[in-house]
Amino acid sequence: MKDYRLSSWKKYPNELFYIAAMAALILQLLHLRYDLLLHFDKDLGLLSYSARSMVDALLLLLPYWLLPAKLRIYYVSIIVFLFSFWGLSQLWYYRTYDDLMPFSSFLLFDNISPLLLNSIKASMKLTDILFILPPFFLFILYWFLFVDTIKKTPVNSKKRVIYTISILLFAILIHLMNAYVFYSKMQNRTTCHLGIRYVNTVNYISYFDFNGFVPFCIHSFINTILEKRSLNIKEKEEIESFLSKYMLKYTDNQYAVKEKQNLIVIIVESLNSWLINFKLDSIEVTPHLNQLCQENNSILALHIQPQVKSGRSSDAHFMYNTGLLPINNGAVAVRFGEAEYPSLAKALKGYKSLSMVCDDAKYWNQETAFKSYGFTQLYDSRSMMNTSGNINDHILLEKAANQIKHVDFPFYAQLVTISMHYPYNTLEIPSTNISKSKLYTKDIRNFLEKAHFCDNAIGKFIQELKETGIYEKSLIAIISDHNEIDKNQIENRKETLPEDKEIAMIILNGSQKLNYTSKMEQIDIYPTLLDLMGANNYPWKGLGHSIFRKDSILLLPLEERRSYISDLIITKGYFKMK
Repeated sequence: MKDYRLSSWKKYPNELFYIAAMAALILQLLHLRYDLLLHFDKDLGLLSYSARSMVDALLLLLPYWLLPAKLRIYYVSIIVFLFSFWGLSQLWYYRTYDDLMPFSSFLLFDNISPLLLNSIKASMKLTDILFILPPFFLFILYWFLFVDTIKKTPVNSKKRVIYTISILLFAILIHLMNAYVFYSKMQNRTTCHLGIRYVNTVNYISYFDFNGFVPFCIHSFINTILEKRSLNIKEKEEIESFLSKYMLKYTDNQYAVKEKQNLIVIIVESLNSWLINFKLDSIEVTPHLNQLCQENNSILALHIQPQVKSGRSSDAHFMYNTGLLPINNGAVAVRFGEAEYPSLAKALKGYKSLSMVCDDAKYWNQETAFKSYGFTQLYDSRSMMNTSGNINDHILLEKAANQIKHVDFPFYAQLVTISMHYPYNTLEIPSTNISKSKLYTKDIRNFLEKAHFCDNAIGKFIQELKETGIYEKSLIAIISDHNEIDKNQIENRKETLPEDKEIAMIILNGSQKLNYTSKMEQIDIYPTLLDLMGANNYPWKGLGHSIFRKDSILLLPLEERRSYISDLIITKGYFKMK
């Protein structure tokens, strides 16, 4: 038996090493299932996922049989290294953003900031070491057992052809079965729906979950190539047919505030709705926001579903200013920041427009994107405090209160906070009695401290506006950019429901007092602000619907269809062609 094993080892070293490399990749893919995908899809079956993972490993390593012998180990090394880097990056990214990072984001070197590095550090777990153990042991195995025998044992071309064809046929079979399982569960299906699993997706993680890594790579590559094509006649007709059917065409200003009121939009980092009126040991976490909700003519909407994608905060800025959905592949502000867009600033004829941010405007391509949104002035941490780092919300809003006193009326000012940003493992601001509580984890208490800090800064800013007389001459919208710590974490529930992710909007000095209790989306904020500012003569109403006009909507588009149309508009430069 001993001699038989030894002879087999020496006879098939290439095949055995190939199987070992496959095993390393499959173990890494299974790690991703356990530590990432099961958080997204608790019903993800082990058997079906393992079959797709086997195909992924086979296809990733397929060139092993096509390359000259001396290049094979280099190819395996590159593939295993790149996949390990991709997998670790996705583990860390998902723990913060609940989605996979698109390939285009790996090239955003300008976004590497101290805040980003701290976020990555906070996302790391000790168990992540397990992800890099399979490739580590693979190469130990290679150098001690395979390096000499592989050199001495070539694989003839006939075998290589058989292996290649067998792998491809097996991959096709598994993916046909994968497509059919999805197809068989569809209602009102036709033959053309057989491959729908491979062309339609809500987000990156769902595509990877449904189809595996290699199809995910192919899908991302094809989408990137298709984006580079010019808008053709058929696509232009698709866009205009959609807009004609779903974008309301009204010009009345029946919900507007007084003419030529200033507009101040405070975009608050990570303001989940559950924070409003939340108490910890009888301490109000957001006392100033709670009070503002009670103001005369305040408009309160606490059931907004976030729609940001890979661009996160920058996607929110994009939606609020243009009324378009962010793109599916990458960050729109980075990839299409120079494009031409209709916008809120352009709709407010005769208004001065400025934006103030807490970080360096080079991050997320803010300087270029904000110009495209129509802002004529931009103040960042470098211009306000001569630092490339971040300034906190108190400094930002103090600077803003002083700056807008010197701006001609009417103006549109967008103020972007940052103090509530992830990570929450450390606290860079003064602590309060919130930190002394025994409730919740340290991270959650730190998040509450940051919310309290931001709330205090907003309270002081509003008071300053009242003292200078700007408050009563302004519509003030306080809007979250996206969710962060969701309500299920506060209630210690594993399952995350859509309502757990809801974010907040508080509008002061509106045309009426309103507590909007129905569901709405981030895309609805742009037309709502147009309504309130009396700017409905502007033809572009966006892809959402004003909260004042939702009762008049008889037909709503499917979310995937609306996202597809928005992608076409952005990536093909629809407004530039008009």
